[in-house]
Amino acid sequence: MKKVFVAGGGIGGTIAANRLAERLKPEVDKEDVSITVFDKSENHVFQPSQLLVGMGLENPADIVKNERELLNPKVRLLNGKAGEITKIDVQNHSFVTSDGKSHEYDYAVISTGSTLDWEMVPGLKEEMHTVWDMDGAVQTRNLIRNFTGGTVVFNVARLPHKCPVGPLEETLMLEDYLKRKGLKEKTELVYTYPVAGVFGIPNVNKVMTKIFEQRGIRVISPFTVKAVDPQAKTIESNEGEKIKYDLLLGVPPHMGTKVVGDSAIGDRRNWIPTDKNSLQMKDHSNVYVMGDTTDIPISKAGSTADFESYTVAENITSEIRGNESRKMYDGSVFCFIATGFDTATYIRFNYANPPVPPPPSTIHWWAKLAYNKLYWSLTAKAVV
Repeated sequence: MKKVFVAGGGIGGTIAANRLAERLKPEVDKEDVSITVFDKSENHVFQPSQLLVGMGLENPADIVKNERELLNPKVRLLNGKAGEITKIDVQNHSFVTSDGKSHEYDYAVISTGSTLDWEMVPGLKEEMHTVWDMDGAVQTRNLIRNFTGGTVVFNVARLPHKCPVGPLEETLMLEDYLKRKGLKEKTELVYTYPVAGVFGIPNVNKVMTKIFEQRGIRVISPFTVKAVDPQAKTIESNEGEKIKYDLLLGVPPHMGTKVVGDSAIGDRRNWIPTDKNSLQMKDHSNVYVMGDTTDIPISKAGSTADFESYTVAENITSEIRGNESRKMYDGSVFCFIATGFDTATYIRFNYANPPVPPPPSTIHWWAKLAYNKLYWSLTAKAVV
C-alpha cells in the first residue's frame, strides 16, 4: 500500500486530501493507497472571514466547522497528540507525532501554514489587535464598537504575511465604518507599510493608493516597525518615524511553523524551499509543499492553496500510477478586496500576468460574501 501523508488541515490540507481522494478513488477503494491528514486541531477555520468577524459582520461560530465532516470518508484524520507533528524527517520519509509514534510515508504534502511571531517586535503583543487570529478578531470587533475617536494606526509589521490584501480591506472598511458612525472627523487613520506604497504589487499599489488618498487615509511608508511603547502609546520604525496612537491595529510578523524549524527543513523564517512550478520540496521529489508553508514568491492566500492543490493531487496521482504526465502550477491567485461595507474589487493573476483590479462595485462585494458562505460546500467539502 502506498501511504500519502498530509501535514496540516485547514484550507490547504483539507482541499489537498480531498482532491487526492477524488483523483485516486479506484486505488483508495481497493486499499492500494491510503491518505492520512495529521492535524492537532479538530476544527477547520475559514481564516479569510476573520476580517468580517473583526468588523462585526460575521459570528466566530459561523466560520468554524469540524474537520472530519469536510474530509472524504476514506481519508484518515489524526487529531490531538496523534495528529500533532513534532518532526518531519524527509531523509527517512516519516512524521513523528507528540504521542511518540513514527509514521512512514511514500508521499508527503506539507501544508502546515504560518504562525504569528509576536516576539520579533518589542511591545507589539501588548498593544496590537489583529484579525489574523480568532481571539484577536473578536477583540478587534469589541474595540471598534466602543471606539469614540482618536488616532488609529494600522501597521503591517513584516512581509510576507498571509492574506496580503487583508490590510487594505480592514483599513478601508474601518474608514467606511467611521464615516457611517459619524466618527470620521474625530479620527485620524494612519496606514503604515514596510515597503513604499500601500501594497507590494505595482498595479494594485497604484489603484489602492489613489483610493486611500480619496478617503483621506494618511500613509507612512516604508515603515519597518522597530518597537512599540505601551506606556507612551507610540510605534517607532527603523526609518526614524514615531507615531502616537490611541488604537493600534495590524498584522504581526509571520513565520513558518515551529515543526518546520525543529525539523531543519526551512529557511531562517521557517518557509520551506519549494520549486515554484512543480511544488516539490527542493531536493526531495516525494515531498510537496503548498499554501503559506512555501518560500515561493506568490501570495500566501487561501486561493493560492486551492489552485496549488490541483497540481499536487495530479502529480502524486501520476507518480503512483506510473504516468509520465506532470501538471505545473502557474502561480494563480484570486483575491477579493473589500473597499468598504458594501463595495469591493478583486485581483486575479499568475506568474506571467500581473493583476489589474477593476473599479470597486457592490457586485464584487456580494460576490465576496457569497463565496465566503459557499466555501464550505464548493471548495472545502469532499466530492464523493
